[in-house]
This record gives sequence, C-alpha cells and structure tokens, in this order.
Amino acid sequence: MKRTSLWLVLVLLFSCTAQAQESDRAAVKFGDTPAPKAVQEPAQQDSIPEISWEKADDYIGQIVLVRGTVLRTHDSGKATFLNFSEDWKGKFTGVIFSSLGCEFPVPPADLFLGREVLIQGKVKEYKGSSEIIVEKLSQIRFADGTQIAANPILTPQAAVRVAAASEGVRLMTWNLENFFDELDDPYSDDQRTNPSFIAPHRMQRISDGIHAINPDVLCVEEVENRAILEQFNRDYLADLGYEVVLFEGNDGRGIDVGVLTRLPINSVTSYRHLRFKDSAGREQKFRRDLLRVSIGGKLNADAYVVHFKSQNGGENSDVIRTSEAHAAAGIIAAEMEKDPGYRGFITGDFNEVVGESTLQEFFDIGLVDSCEGTEKVTYNQKPYLTRIDFMLFTPALAKDVKASEVVDSITGVSLKCCSDHFPVTAELSAN
Repeated sequence: MKRTSLWLVLVLLFSCTAQAQESDRAAVKFGDTPAPKAVQEPAQQDSIPEISWEKADDYIGQIVLVRGTVLRTHDSGKATFLNFSEDWKGKFTGVIFSSLGCEFPVPPADLFLGREVLIQGKVKEYKGSSEIIVEKLSQIRFADGTQIAANPILTPQAAVRVAAASEGVRLMTWNLENFFDELDDPYSDDQRTNPSFIAPHRMQRISDGIHAINPDVLCVEEVENRAILEQFNRDYLADLGYEVVLFEGNDGRGIDVGVLTRLPINSVTSYRHLRFKDSAGREQKFRRDLLRVSIGGKLNADAYVVHFKSQNGGENSDVIRTSEAHAAAGIIAAEMEKDPGYRGFITGDFNEVVGESTLQEFFDIGLVDSCEGTEKVTYNQKPYLTRIDFMLFTPALAKDVKASEVVDSITGVSLKCCSDHFPVTAELSAN
C-alpha cells in the first residue's frame, strides 16, 4: 500500500458505540505493535470525485471528497469523531486525532458541529463502517469554501526559551508518540499508526519542550527510524549540540528507542538480537530494543533505554513484558556484581506501574526509582492516567541524583499537544 503526501489515512480501531470508541482508542494507544518507497503524489483536485457521506461505503480504498453536515460529534480525549447522522452506528465517520486537534482554532467537536463540511482522503473500512482520518488541516474545510486557519495561540514560536545549562548533568526521557515520517516503509507496518506521521507543528512543539528543559542526555521512545531523528536533530535541535544514537529494533510498526547526547559516547550496544525465556519457557526478545549507550564526560555512566511490550494482549503481554524486564535487569545486575560502584540507569516507557512484576524485577536488584512517591502521571490520556515512564538508577549513580520529576507543565508549551506522555527529568551532580 502506498501513502499520499497530502491525504494520508490509516486503519483505525472503532467500536459500535461512542463509549466503546473511546475505550478502544485508549487501550490500543496505551500499549500498542532497503530504501523506503517514495511518497505517491496525490491525484489532481479535479480527478477526485465528490460524494455525499451516504455513498462513502461504495468508495472503500479510494480517495474522495466527502460532503455532509455534521450532526453529532464525540471527543474521546484521544480523537474527535464527526458523525453525519444521529443514528450514526455503522455509518461514515470523520476522525481527527488529538495531536492534530491542537491545530484547530477551537476544538473540532465544537467547530464542526452543525456545519456542512468537505473531507478529502482515502476511505477505509472498519467493522462494517467507512471512515476517513483527517491528518492535515488542509483535508477538511467548510462546504462554502472557507479554509481552516491554524490556531494562532498554539502555533509554536520556535524554542520560546532555552533553559540554563545544568551545573552537573541533566537527563530526560520522553515517549514522542508516533514520531513517524511520511514515507511508506515496505518492510514494516508503519501505516497503522494514529496518526501516521508527525506534523511539523508537533515537531516544533516537541522542540520547544526540549529547549525548555535543555537536557545533556535525551532518551526517546516511539521514533520510527534514525533518519527522522537525525532530521529532527538537524532542523530543530542544532543549537543544542546533540549526537544521535539509534538502531533499528524488532517492532513490527518500526518504532525504536534512541539517545541524543552532547556528552561523549564511549560505546553503544544493541540487544535487539538477544533471546531469552519467559516464565512459560517460550523464547522471547525485546519487542523494540534494549539500547545501551556508555556516556563519558561528567556523567560517566551507562544509559539503558527501553520501550517494553504494551498492555495490549492481556496476561500474555504481562508475561512478555516481565521477561523483557527480567532480561534487562539481569544485564545490569551482572555489571553491578562485577563492580559494586557500577554507574548506570535504565529509562524509558516501561508500560507498567509500580507494584507490578515488570518494575519489581529492577527493584529486586536494588535499582532506585528517581521519582518514587510522586503523584504525577506520565501517560496523560484518559482513562489510563498512570506513571509508566521511569528513570531507575544503580545505587552508585543514585547518590548523584539531586532532583527528579515528571514534567507535566512548561510555560508556553502545550505538552499534551506534543505527546500522550509527559517527559521525566533528573538532575545529577557532575562525576
């Protein structure tokens, strides 16, 4: 399947009721999954058929311009659903995910209710109903021809402020939520992300957030590949002086973990090929990667970055995630056994909360939770408001931690319009 550069769409997870729509969306996102093909140029405007919303079912797989009056809207927190009939079940739906919703001058649920609109994109089918995903403002307009202007308040201002450099070492971890490019990778299922690519305005907001924290070492999760991280670093973070580390991991969608650091890199290890057993005796591997970066300079420690198996899949996912944690903890424990003064930390999206076996694997070997006792959450989408992103330090390195926090507010930056995760930071004294 090829992707167009203007009207990109994905397979979505909808249910038959508004409540089910909301729970399905949240559950899926909380967990999960040679050169790429070039983006296909869109069809000419005059070659795209205009149809009424009632006919959308007849155009599955085709790019069309759908006309209809929005009679009902539902904002699940993760996405806004535009319905064209009060009896909307099983009928055509327009979908606007929250990451794009931030671009509208007012919430889409309010902006479009009662208005006749035109939506352009590829019609997809899910559970017997048709839908179009709106991934750019230019895909939707009022039927009288009025274009939708970007929200001037939330439009980023290109690094509104840069935090003062740390006197010691400042660490940061952040799940960047579907940080995907617009290319169709034929070797991964990258098109089923929601949304399918990161828009420039969201890149800019993320850049503003990073500048406002100004970490020496930034660990990231849910990034598609090294190329897009290199591009982001070059185009948005050049003044911060980072070098990029990222290996292609094992995820079917292509999401990876990475590191940006301005401190010197001594060595890098990927454990994507490591195999280990779970509690049922089945062979497992890291669902993304366990990335280990030995960082010198004033940190002089090993950084391990993870994005463990999602919650999607029930008890089986719990077994897999725990086996990943057990394998990662075993690697760190072996280093601590060789050197009681071993300096290291493991960070990222653990997809689990304190009190469950995933985190307990690390506490059992003596690692220290830098944000222990905080009431703040890192996954910021309802109904799963939980702390699932962590920085865990070896005892020798934990002695250097002066402060650590979940950053849920930055002046001038809408963090919920950056990602469905809040970042975690830590301030360390220099080694």
